[in-house]
Amino acid sequence: MAVIGLMAAAANLNAQPPQGAGMPQMPPVLNPEEKTAQMAEKYKLTDEQKQAVLELNQKYDGKLEMKMPEQGEMKDFRKMTDAEREEFMKEMQSRMAEMQETQAQLEENQKAYEDELKGILDKKQFRKYRSDVLRAQAEREQAMQRGFGGGFPGGGFPGGGMPGGGFPGGGFPGGGFPGGF
Repeated sequence: MAVIGLMAAAANLNAQPPQGAGMPQMPPVLNPEEKTAQMAEKYKLTDEQKQAVLELNQKYDGKLEMKMPEQGEMKDFRKMTDAEREEFMKEMQSRMAEMQETQAQLEENQKAYEDELKGILDKKQFRKYRSDVLRAQAEREQAMQRGFGGGFPGGGFPGGGMPGGGFPGGGFPGGGFPGGF
């Protein structure tokens, strides 16, 4: 069962549709200055808070976003030799473990960022910030569910596929894996 989940995840990673073809789009990553300006306007920061938030955003620049690994060309699974399939599966297991480690590090970084931010913002500003973060997370999850047609079999990350369960029709469009496997 885990092998099938890895194959489905790998096929999705390597066979992504063109931009705008129904897949959720991630918002652009803002540089520290842009992020600070956006936060200053949204949360009505004082000049002192703006400077402290800018320094915090510079400190955590690049440490709060998932960077997607490079993806090679997807081969037809049916045409792979047993040795190629075995190597492919090992690579997918390694990628999944790497992604889980990265996710854990991102969560630690986000918590540390928010702990420091809490010391800069007043209670009302921080509550609004947290409310906005939770709303954005919910919107991303809904977009992913729509974009993946309900998700991968098995439920949510980590370790069980995408939120929501399987694809409509029980697999990839047309049934089964890419190439009819």
